[in-house]
Amino acid sequence: MSETLDLVNCIEIQEIREILINHPDLLSMFELLILVCNKRINDEKTVINLPIEENIEPVLSSDSEDDIMEE
Repeated sequence: MSETLDLVNCIEIQEIREILINHPDLLSMFELLILVCNKRINDEKTVINLPIEENIEPVLSSDSEDDIMEE
C-alpha cells in the first residue's frame, strides 16, 4: 500500500535541514537517514489478498451423556 505524500512532513524535513545547515556532519547523517527510510518504505511488500481462514467449530459432547450419569 503506497502512502500519499504529506506536505507537512516535507516542510518539517526542510525545517530540520535548515537547522542542521551549520552542522555538516549532522546534516549528512540526517540525509542518510532520510535515504534509508525512503528505501525501506519503497521496498515494503504489499499484501494483495490475505487467505480466508475457515471457521471450524469443534465437536462438543451432548448434555444427554451427563444426564445418564446423574440417574
